[in-house]
Amino acid sequence: MKLITKFILIYLSVTVFVLGIGGVISYYIIKGEVDKELKFEFMERIDRVTYLLEQGRTFYPRREIEGDQNLVVRELDYPVANRVEVTDTLIWHDRLEQDEQNVKVSAYRNINGSPYYISTYGAMIESNDITEAVIKTLLWIIGLQILGAAGIGFFVSGRLFKPFRKTLDRIRNFDLHQKEILYAEETNVKEFTDLNNFVEQMTRKAVSDYKNLKEFSENASHELQTPLAIAKGKLELLTESDLSEEQYQYVESLERSIKKLTRLSESLSLLTKIENHEFSNNQKVNLSHLISESIEEFREFVIFNKLKIETRIEEDVTIQMHPALAEILWTNLFQNAIKHNIENGIIWVELTRDKLTIANTGKPLSVDPAQLFERFRKDEQSSSSIGLGLSIIERIAEQSKLDIDYRNENDRHIVEINLNHVKTT
Repeated sequence: MKLITKFILIYLSVTVFVLGIGGVISYYIIKGEVDKELKFEFMERIDRVTYLLEQGRTFYPRREIEGDQNLVVRELDYPVANRVEVTDTLIWHDRLEQDEQNVKVSAYRNINGSPYYISTYGAMIESNDITEAVIKTLLWIIGLQILGAAGIGFFVSGRLFKPFRKTLDRIRNFDLHQKEILYAEETNVKEFTDLNNFVEQMTRKAVSDYKNLKEFSENASHELQTPLAIAKGKLELLTESDLSEEQYQYVESLERSIKKLTRLSESLSLLTKIENHEFSNNQKVNLSHLISESIEEFREFVIFNKLKIETRIEEDVTIQMHPALAEILWTNLFQNAIKHNIENGIIWVELTRDKLTIANTGKPLSVDPAQLFERFRKDEQSSSSIGLGLSIIERIAEQSKLDIDYRNENDRHIVEINLNHVKTT
């Protein structure tokens, strides 16, 4: 829902609520004024009857006085104190065929030594007429409010919110890799100016942090490779010298650690580049060709590990993806299927235009499959794996807008990638 639409709905809701309360108040105010006028008129009638009685006029229990049928004059047989009572009463209305509320004024008077009861009633304006008038007035006001709100929403807001929409478009099109700061633009609305200033500060900081992080990761990766290469070379020279069996085992252990550290450095560097979106998905990759070639390249390695491969690959399945990421994604998947397999195990590969599935036999998992996508998370912490393979796969899938699912069923490790979210042919 747009901001202006929400504002209009809130405005109209408050308007209807306030006008509803105002309508009730207006009804009682109008009715009170009408009743007050009626009381004055009825008191004049009573004073007139009193005057006529004082002049010796005689009335029957109910007597018409100059066309007034809503008058009761009755002589009482018991003494009374002079007083006036004003009440509401229901009187049958012949035309409407229902009881209508009327104002009744009753007076007890001592006239020429005799007690009298004088009563009159009536309604200058009926209650339903007041209600109808108030409702009509409120409906006109609400109608005008709706027209005014719609006019503000669809005409005035176009110009009023133009700076906000412009800032929103600039944020939407902001690309961190271009390292361009969104400089603040002055507007005639303080809140929009504050927003633009905040956006400038945030983009300035984001660009600065991105540059620093990128330089650090590149420098760290580069600086690590040199001492690792030197250490590796020294160890190779050391193995050529006369070493005892125990010393040779120490050297082999160091070589394995250096290889693991090298893989760790390369993997962390790759993860950083992926998370910094340094790869663009602007190329078509023939996934069928890539997978088929890769399987052939790993054929000897698969045979060496006493594994069997079963494939079902559709031809010419292409995907919009960076070629390097596509190769890294498949290579990590395939190497995991080999590395975490069992002796005389099987690897299943299936590629369709909708999904890529790779499964392998293996030991049951001891952890939740979702946790294996976390960095440095491994099923067996003592294994030689550095625990970044599935993290890299997940980051590549996220950047390439691929849905990835990993599960363990019947001693099978299954990774399924949905290809429907990206352009395929």
